[in-house]
Amino acid sequence: MAAFDQATSAASTPRQFKPYPNPPAAERVRAVIMADERGEMQVLAPESGLLDVAAVRQATGRALRAHPYQVAEPTSAVPGVYGLPVLVEESLVTAGKLALASFEPGSFLQARGTDLLDPELAMTSGRFTQSIGTEPTPEDRADDLDRIGVTLSRFTAERLQARLDQTLHIPPLPEAARRIIELQNNPNFDLADLVRIIETDPSIAARIMGWANSAFYSPNPPAATIDDAVMRILGFDTVMSMALGMALGQTLRMPEHHVRGLPTFWLEAVFTAAAMESLARHMPRPERPSSGLCYLTGLLANFGTLVVGHVFPHQYASICSLQEANRHLPHTYIDQYVLQMPREVLTSALLECWSLPEAVTDAIRFQYIPDYRGANASYARLLRLTRQLLGTQGLTDQPPELPDAEEVAALGLTQEALSEVLKQLNESSTQLDDLAGNLSR
Repeated sequence: MAAFDQATSAASTPRQFKPYPNPPAAERVRAVIMADERGEMQVLAPESGLLDVAAVRQATGRALRAHPYQVAEPTSAVPGVYGLPVLVEESLVTAGKLALASFEPGSFLQARGTDLLDPELAMTSGRFTQSIGTEPTPEDRADDLDRIGVTLSRFTAERLQARLDQTLHIPPLPEAARRIIELQNNPNFDLADLVRIIETDPSIAARIMGWANSAFYSPNPPAATIDDAVMRILGFDTVMSMALGMALGQTLRMPEHHVRGLPTFWLEAVFTAAAMESLARHMPRPERPSSGLCYLTGLLANFGTLVVGHVFPHQYASICSLQEANRHLPHTYIDQYVLQMPREVLTSALLECWSLPEAVTDAIRFQYIPDYRGANASYARLLRLTRQLLGTQGLTDQPPELPDAEEVAALGLTQEALSEVLKQLNESSTQLDDLAGNLSR
């Protein structure tokens, strides 16, 4: 392959291609803008593949990193359209028919492989894409501990021990979290028990009061005490779930690395929790899951980010870099490529070890498996829908795609309900931002 630093800027106006409506997935070509201190380039790759950032760096001899992804601004795959040097995946050059992503979401332009090596443009090619298969989350959790053990043995000298949290060197649960879990398992608990636990942790108490008095609930009059916030506004189950999620979040430090272009961990968590709880309230009563468990599920849906960042910090840096360059793929594919298992497998096993409700651990474990039909399928399906809905707003790492109409109907929801929830979240965005900011401190 030619040395890329010899390439110069595009020298001609990009050629015009005719529209290509509804092309097959195998023909679609996407683009990623990558950059380092020496400048930018347009990288073209098949949509059906995983762009290996390390291979791009090796091929170009440059420390390139993908630009942050913007949901509202698709990247065109027409070569030369940005006036930048172009790097093309070698396998595309021999294709007889291709569909180049355009500036319009979901729109494509027809081209041939030979069009991608225009001699008038600064272009070169190389092999830097990995093929991907079907959704990598295993449908059977029976072998999850073995999967975790294999991954641990690859990257550390550890072997799976009696307790997963000890094997992973996870800090002990905060006292508040331990007491709330004990309370959940006590059939004779009452409101006073929960209030006492919350009041012993001023940071949790302040966040719960702030959320109860936010525009999301618009209480009149505002809550003056924890008791009032629980009884009149939030509800017992939701407050218990909020307090537990906040306490668990204090267990692990934020990873040093972050996927640029995505919301922070806590911003994604609070939006997911609020949206999932709100969607549950729109479901028909006979099928409606517990609002408290929905909130906790949403709050911990991406807890695996903290777990992987804590246990595998070096590998998580690679995952972040790959996610930035492959925003068309769920993170499960990236996790599988780097760790040989999705983070949800590790997370659900850890939360199960901590004795969290089965509905929560199942929903997190199976959220990427549409055919899951277990006892807690409604929670997994609702979480999947929530993440799809927020993905259209760039609020989760879910690739932007409209929620499946059949999934919406199966939950007893309507498109009007989805629109109402998005409107409610938008009106409460300032309060949600503040809550996320407080949780991250």
